[in-house]
Parts: sequence; C-alpha cells; structure tokens
Amino acid sequence: MANPRVPVTTLARLFNLTERRVQQLARDGVIPKPEKGRYDLIACVQAYIKYLQDRATGRGDIEPQDTYAERARLLKAQADKTELEVKAMTGEVLPAEQVELLWSGLVASFRARLLALPVRCAQLVMSLKAYAEIEACLRAQVYEALNELSRYDPEHGEPIDTGGPEQGDIVIEEGGELERAAADTPDQRVGGQLPLFEQ
Repeated sequence: MANPRVPVTTLARLFNLTERRVQQLARDGVIPKPEKGRYDLIACVQAYIKYLQDRATGRGDIEPQDTYAERARLLKAQADKTELEVKAMTGEVLPAEQVELLWSGLVASFRARLLALPVRCAQLVMSLKAYAEIEACLRAQVYEALNELSRYDPEHGEPIDTGGPEQGDIVIEEGGELERAAADTPDQRVGGQLPLFEQ
C-alpha cells in the first residue's frame, strides 16, 4: 500500500499547527516538501516527531518558528530606532554625549562658584558684628550663587547675565533681610518663604 498523501489542512490539524506553520516547516526542511500540493503523511509525521525529539533534547537547530519572533523583534527595533530618530530631529531627545557635556559644564561652573564663596564672604562678614547679620550675609551669597547657576547657559558655559535680579531670585535688603525679587505680575507673591534648598 502506497504512503497516503494529504493536503496541508490535514497535517495542520494533525500537528495542531496553522497551515502557514506547516508550510514553513516544509520550507525549512523539517518535514518533506509537498508534491503537487500534497504531503507524504507518514514521512511528515516521522520527520516532525524527530524534530520535536531533537528540540526536547537540545540537539535541534534554532526553531524555525523563531524566524517569526526574530522578524517581529527586528521590526520593533526598527520602529523604535525610527521613533528615536524623529524625536532627535524634533529636539525631544539629545545624544548622551551632549547631555554629559552639558552636565559636566554645569558641575564645573557650580564647583568654581562654590570655591569662590569663602573669598567673597570673608570680606563681607569682617565688618559685621551680629550673628544674624553674618548668617544673612552668608545665606545671601549662597542664594546669589544658586540663582546665578539657575541661569546657566550651556552654549557659553556660564550663567546668563540678565543685568539684575530675576523674578524669584533672593536679594538682600538694606536691613539684612532676605526677600525674593519682585514679581512681574500682581497675582504672584513677593517675598515669602525661601526656596527648598534653605536649611
């Protein structure tokens, strides 16, 4: 009796796979290829059982079904790459090297500004007698440094010179009191609590 030949639908139902998957197995050489659209039932069953045994013992090659997973992974990676390129073109994201350069410039400016504080403050506090005046003077210098750094311009590597205190900057008044610079609009508060970085 000749080996029975069956259509792809029969093999798909027998193997519990889709017809497309059965055709993929045939293309990958896992099962014999069909002749005139029909598959040798016994040869295909034996080949598929051997394929499953090899996979179970780790002797088989990469599973052909992985081709679909790999293709999907590749498509997702390409989509992610394209999305990042679009964001880079629109300025939503920056290259890591540029961010690192900007941060290192800011940290260098911060370090230089902090190292200059003792020299500036020493001259200012020498004439002051009261503890509260000295504390207010030192606090004002710290806030001045922080305000200056908040206007840091990465293009020039230095704080932006605005010619005077900005809204929200800390300024020292004649009586030694610290206040915020005047707000530009009437509904914004003037003075009030100092920023969160005050200890």
